[in-house]
Amino acid sequence: MYYVIDLREKMNRNPYITFWRPNDAGYCYPVPWAGEYTEKRIIEGDDYYTQRRWQERTGAYTGIWERVAVRTDLIKPFCIEPAHGMVDGNIGPVIANTGKIRTALRRLRFILPKERIAP
Repeated sequence: MYYVIDLREKMNRNPYITFWRPNDAGYCYPVPWAGEYTEKRIIEGDDYYTQRRWQERTGAYTGIWERVAVRTDLIKPFCIEPAHGMVDGNIGPVIANTGKIRTALRRLRFILPKERIAP
């Protein structure tokens, strides 16, 4: 299973990493509120679930990864409890939104079959 994580530049100032909720229905910080997506759904959704930043100079989505799918078990080392009052009901865990963590999550992203290098 995978979480879809939104790493758009406009989200960089948020205190915690932003996850997609179940069924593509909004955003959240707490991991327990995040939707779990199957590999099949991620593959079928293609660029909907994994997308790079739009680049004016190339006229295409060729920039840094802004939306990534990461296996649910791989995010556990990043989890922390939220600061009191930052999340409704102080529900956690969450993931701190830092440049280092965003880079790590991008490195852990699911690579679509069309992007894989053939042996």
